[in-house]
Amino acid sequence: MTDEELRLAKERLMKLWDAYESQEKEMVAAMARIRDLEEKENDKERVISTLRELVDAKDSELRKLEVKGSSLDKETIDCRTRLQETTDLLNLEKNRYKKLYLLSRELEIDADRLSKELEVRDRWFRDNLSFLEELPQRLGRRLDMISDRDQPGHTLRELGDSSHKPRPALAPSPDDGTTFEKIDPRDEAMKKLLEVPGMDEGKARTVTNAGFGDMEKLKKVSPFELVKLEGITPTLARKIADHVKT
Repeated sequence: MTDEELRLAKERLMKLWDAYESQEKEMVAAMARIRDLEEKENDKERVISTLRELVDAKDSELRKLEVKGSSLDKETIDCRTRLQETTDLLNLEKNRYKKLYLLSRELEIDADRLSKELEVRDRWFRDNLSFLEELPQRLGRRLDMISDRDQPGHTLRELGDSSHKPRPALAPSPDDGTTFEKIDPRDEAMKKLLEVPGMDEGKARTVTNAGFGDMEKLKKVSPFELVKLEGITPTLARKIADHVKT
């Protein structure tokens, strides 16, 4: 792979990552829209309940007026007038209820459409996630090859041989009675993860249980591996990768 191809591959990777973050923002907006729709649905239920109470109250009032109308003609005429007004109000409330019902149906359709769009987007990322994971590793190997080739006075064979030279053994420390407290690697990793902004204990435990239970593994993890875990967003994955390497 030439340098130009490498540069193009890097640009493509950045574009894919930016597209992923853009999709994440759209998902957040869609979830906010869904919550807004749920609130409107709750408001609709409250309006319906209020209308029912109003109708029940009007029915009770009509019965009282009918009883009075049977004994007094004058009150009967007044009751008929009030009955007509109540009927008109009832029809008006029925029309309002019908409009609210139609509006709720439209909101349900919009919510279903947004859910399907989210499913399509998630399916696309699942299908392309393997490519995104392999690309940084291939680029890293290519950069290592270029770095080794550019070192003066060394060949790739010499560099490979030097990596296998035995290292001198460390002399054992004298037994002076000093004791050392053993540190649990998982606790150290949990402590480091909880320092990341936006991280809670549940998400940190998810990361450590996924095979990243010590600092050495955390320092080597990539955002592409973290984003596959439940509850880890791309933004949080990038924060974790940057924080554990500092």
